[in-house]
Amino acid sequence: MPLSSFKAVFFDVGGTLIRVHPSVGDVYAKHARAFGFSGTADELNKGFRSQWKKMGGIESLGNKTGAEVEEKFWKDLVFEVFQPFGGLDRFDKYFKLIFEVFRDGSNWKIYEDVIESQIFGKLKERKIILGVISNWDSRLTSTLDSLELADHFKFILPSAVVGSAKPDKKIFDEAIRLSGVEPHEACHIGDDVKTDIDGARNAGIHAILLDRDNQFDESIQPKVRSFFELV
Repeated sequence: MPLSSFKAVFFDVGGTLIRVHPSVGDVYAKHARAFGFSGTADELNKGFRSQWKKMGGIESLGNKTGAEVEEKFWKDLVFEVFQPFGGLDRFDKYFKLIFEVFRDGSNWKIYEDVIESQIFGKLKERKIILGVISNWDSRLTSTLDSLELADHFKFILPSAVVGSAKPDKKIFDEAIRLSGVEPHEACHIGDDVKTDIDGARNAGIHAILLDRDNQFDESIQPKVRSFFELV
């Protein structure tokens, strides 16, 4: 089904529109040197991945919202990532710094097919409403702003602000409400089967899996490798 047949199209962010550049571990390590860290970016990437999994990601916040809750989640996570290396000197100062560093667009990279396909402009020409549904914290809008992406969207819904994380239905319902369309008139595009595809479909919204690295089998349809297939 072509995207032009929908009245609204929603996008996931991490792994769909943008990715950390060069990697979480690289960014952590670069700023941690001054705080006594002497390990490698690879070690931090491994530590980050395992800690993220252990804590259940940003989804673990459930219906909790607010700056305090978000900061505590990230502070606990970053603290644990550095524990195997003996922690950091002046950890609180490092955390404040790194929390702001990820708000900034310079540590994120927009996927090339997002820009080159001109997907946002083409959908807007067809008067399609665009929105963002992302398991993210309240820094999302300023991050998208600094990447000059925010203006493409009628609304940006970070889970930690809405108090609902994909695949929970509430965040999808909120997107439908803000779009003013019926669920079957909307489509959500994302790179994760459980949160994006199952989540959207459970809310009555069409879903397309973006699988750039071809890691999911063909039973999940519709599936695309790039935004070029959607314009």
